[in-house]
Amino acid sequence: MASSVRASRLWRVARAACSRYAESSRCATLSSRASTMNERSMISDDAERAAALDVSRSFVVQAPAGSGKTELLIQRYLALLSRVERPEAIVAMTFTRKAAGEIRERVVAALRAAASDAEPAEAHAALTWRLARTALQRDAMLEWNLIAHPARLQVQTLDALCASLMRRAPLTLKVGTLPRFVDRGMPLYLEAARSELDAAGVDDVAWRRLLDHLDNDADRLVQLIAGMLAKRDQWLNFVVVGDKEAMRVNLEKALVAEIDRELSALDDVFPRDVVTPLLELARHAGANLRVDRPDHPLAAWAEGDALPPPSVDGLPQWLSIVEWLLKLDGTFREKIDKRQGFLAPSSASASERGNRLDQKQAMAEVLARLEQVPGLVAALHSVRALPPSCYDEASWSFIAALLDVLRHAVARLQLVFAQENAIDYPESTLIALRALSSEDGPSDLLLALDMRIEHLLLDEFQDTSLAQHQLIERLTEGWTPGDGRSLFVVGDPMQSIYRFREADVGLFLAAQRDRRIGGVALELLTLTRNFRSQQGLVDWVNVTFSSVFSSYDDPARGAVSFKPSTATRVSRADAAVTVDLCNDALREAAVVVSRIRDALASAAETIAVLVRKRSDLAEILPALRASKIAFSAVELDHLSERQTVLDLCSLTHALVQPDDRLAWLATLRAPWCGLTLPDLFVVAEACGKRPLSEALSGEPASNVLSRLSTDGSERFTRFAAIATAMLDERGRHPLATAVRGAWLALGGPACVIDPIDLEAADRFFALLAEHEVGADIPDWAMFMEALGALRAEGEGLEFDVVIMPGLARPPRREERQLLLWRRRSKGLLLAPMKSRYVAQGDDDPVYSYLRGLAVAEEAAELSRLLYVGCTRARERLHLTSALDLAEEEGTPVQWKKPALHTALAALWPAISASAPDPDAETTKSVGREETGVPLRRLPAQWHLPQIPESIRAAAGPDSMSDRDPVEFDWARETARRIGTVAHRLLRQLAGEGIERWNGQRVASERKRVTRELAALGLTGSEVSVAVEEVLSAIAATIADSRGRWVFDPGHADAFSEYALTGVHDEKFVHLVLDRTFVDREGIRWIVDFKLSRHGGADAGAFLDRERERYRAQLETYAQVMREIDPRPIRVGLYFPLVPGWREWAPVL
Repeated sequence: MASSVRASRLWRVARAACSRYAESSRCATLSSRASTMNERSMISDDAERAAALDVSRSFVVQAPAGSGKTELLIQRYLALLSRVERPEAIVAMTFTRKAAGEIRERVVAALRAAASDAEPAEAHAALTWRLARTALQRDAMLEWNLIAHPARLQVQTLDALCASLMRRAPLTLKVGTLPRFVDRGMPLYLEAARSELDAAGVDDVAWRRLLDHLDNDADRLVQLIAGMLAKRDQWLNFVVVGDKEAMRVNLEKALVAEIDRELSALDDVFPRDVVTPLLELARHAGANLRVDRPDHPLAAWAEGDALPPPSVDGLPQWLSIVEWLLKLDGTFREKIDKRQGFLAPSSASASERGNRLDQKQAMAEVLARLEQVPGLVAALHSVRALPPSCYDEASWSFIAALLDVLRHAVARLQLVFAQENAIDYPESTLIALRALSSEDGPSDLLLALDMRIEHLLLDEFQDTSLAQHQLIERLTEGWTPGDGRSLFVVGDPMQSIYRFREADVGLFLAAQRDRRIGGVALELLTLTRNFRSQQGLVDWVNVTFSSVFSSYDDPARGAVSFKPSTATRVSRADAAVTVDLCNDALREAAVVVSRIRDALASAAETIAVLVRKRSDLAEILPALRASKIAFSAVELDHLSERQTVLDLCSLTHALVQPDDRLAWLATLRAPWCGLTLPDLFVVAEACGKRPLSEALSGEPASNVLSRLSTDGSERFTRFAAIATAMLDERGRHPLATAVRGAWLALGGPACVIDPIDLEAADRFFALLAEHEVGADIPDWAMFMEALGALRAEGEGLEFDVVIMPGLARPPRREERQLLLWRRRSKGLLLAPMKSRYVAQGDDDPVYSYLRGLAVAEEAAELSRLLYVGCTRARERLHLTSALDLAEEEGTPVQWKKPALHTALAALWPAISASAPDPDAETTKSVGREETGVPLRRLPAQWHLPQIPESIRAAAGPDSMSDRDPVEFDWARETARRIGTVAHRLLRQLAGEGIERWNGQRVASERKRVTRELAALGLTGSEVSVAVEEVLSAIAATIADSRGRWVFDPGHADAFSEYALTGVHDEKFVHLVLDRTFVDREGIRWIVDFKLSRHGGADAGAFLDRERERYRAQLETYAQVMREIDPRPIRVGLYFPLVPGWREWAPVL
């Protein structure tokens, strides 16, 4: 069965497990023979990897997919630990808390392995082991004790770094106590924009100008201002100048600099050996063109002896060259005639005819030469779109008004932040930047950090925003060569897919090009080996993406050139990559199902279906369900879109707003009540115009009950009793506590099918507690905005088999923005969309230029997104798409060329020749079985087990997890992952029966355990050590008499991983019991598994200490279990790796 895996933000995943499916499908097999790249002697990057461990040097490292980037970062960190005086002198940064935690844990795991294990056999794992061994010697000499105190390892997110800088300078920055962070600040931005609009007088010139431009659409203007506030870190430094004329000068300087930059890029790529013959041809053509146009710019250029200057002054001549050389579609001319200054030979005299033929032939040869220059045609074509060097008056009046309003809106936002005691992440970055600088130079804080930080490491450098990049520059300000400090940034521009989060891949490209970040000189390293994918996949990716990606780097348009990899794993016998094309989405869904079945039949353990958006699975998910294929949807939905959370929102709204008719109807329809539509209609009709909440008790309730069906009456009665109590207690307890209590009483957890929904409910209640004020939600829109930011999370970056459907589906169509801007090193490019009052016609030329840049950036990111998806596969990759047919009379049926801006269009030049031709199999229709949406609901007689106190009476903290007090504080991430996999195997053992398990059966799980641990983030020696730990625990359990007793199939009422929710010490607790059962004497046992080892002589003393350590935890389990089971209870701790056992009768 396929294990759970994780999808990226943009490629979402449906995980599947299934049995053999016999339906055949026609596909193209792409086992590219471009493997000559690997058939030659493998290109080794050992020198680059070794250089990266020289801690006296600074590097920017490009590490393509599967190249072991994170392990190299870990090795660098370990190498640094052996040199520094304090571990805090090393600061490693990444972008998520999860990633930071994994890096820290892998460093600690390496130290642990080096302290107790033998040197691994694998070369890369052995290197990590040796580096960790050396670091441990330093650790012992300086008495760091990092294994016991890993908090000294400074591994954190960039956001956490900004927060720490804020804490260190609260007075100078006037932020007071650290405010709460908001992930989504749009409600705050909207509030600031609306407040500023409300405060403006009717005669406010700036607001009036903006409203006139937008046809008096105030809502749209507020949205525009709010959107600008969300990205203020990109433009704020450029709009603080109060002098509008000075601002105009600065903005127009930015336009000039942009033109100069584009023309300089063209000048750099233009081949110098062609200039002289091109000039001669231009003189010939210019002389002919002057007959009709004496001032033709081509003729003016031809009088010189070089290319035009690469600056705004040379733009007219460059444009004439472009029009002379290129067709309108941006390709080089194939036909030369009098319009380009080459007269027809047929109209010439005999003596002149030969000269005209020679000139045309020479021009054709020059064009052929130019066509071979990588990037030249694109650079020439881009000249046509260059903006003017100044704004027209209409555009400038709008921009001037907007900048005036924005300055006031930013100030208003600061007031909103203060009122809400909140802050967003852009603001924390801006504050951090201010904290690190002063008018007189470096701030005191920067000087203090300068003494403290000696080595900076940054992971996923391709995902940095401009503000974050400035933070790195500021932190390294004042570093000098040879001072013993180093900067190490690693990432892959080919995997930069977070443009929507302001990630700027151009910053990585600039660091590579300039070999520096700020004042720190960098050496460039590029890794080439791929340890993830088999050779067939690596070869296919190399061939395909060399044409999908740009042939050159273009930071301004987000274009990245492709860097090939070399495989370290041999090819499989079967096809590495296949393409399935069919003519409708239903047929494609059937093909996906077939591919999944075939994959699992061939022993694939992890299968991922990657899509860009949920709608791409519209036909696939029903097909999986119809085929009884189990799957788990990860990162497909915001948690706010899951039905459990939607039901909780309705329940919350009904409690906060008892008159909300729609909320009450939704709660009556939810699975905990489950009224049918006829019964729901009865309730609504019986209440008339009165609030539905009034029908829950008294005479209105009797009136409703008399008209309901028997089933509906029973359901309504149970619901009304709980809802009435909920309303009676309204306002007496925290809102999150009240809603959770009502949800538990109604049986909300019993309605959950997917475990993700339990997590979703917990996160809902936590967020509700953050936003409630006085048992109310004062800003429901802000709460829903924050809820919309939450997603269900999964794990895993690689899969045995990857299926990518829907490649011909168009992306979401984005509404044209009212304002476009781009930040450049020399200023801000800014332009508004044309006013509604302007007649039909072209947009503002600066706006058109910026829109063209945005389209190019989107296309480049789509290519990178494809690369990321394709390189997740370890063994096989299946590409599928529904594509229209091109049917022309008299010609064979062919596939239509994919629509522009689709993933398939990007791949089409590389795969079209190998794509399968349409036939009866690929074009036949697949019928859809029409099914209604079933009404899921609890049985009408369902009731909650009795507990000693009413849920309503619960007070104090509203939630506690049974894992928090001991397990998660003590066990680090590696132990947690070992425990996760071991508990899964023990649950499987219990389900199959322990009598079916022996040593051979345990050994057969090795491959699967290895895959699962790798998917959870372990690598190298960590995996091999962890695999042995898991398998040893299972083998010890089945060999031990106590272990066989725990899993004795003769026990009654036995469960593994038994989830239990209740109230303990006036707190809600959510428990998971490793094992519970009733023995032959009628005693209820609760057993907790501990994978601890003991290497000392006195095992008994160790077990006694562990019993005392976990006594409170197991007694909590027993006390909650007592409320639903009156039988005698005993608890036990089982240590399969000792082996050992401790049991006792809990205090109840």
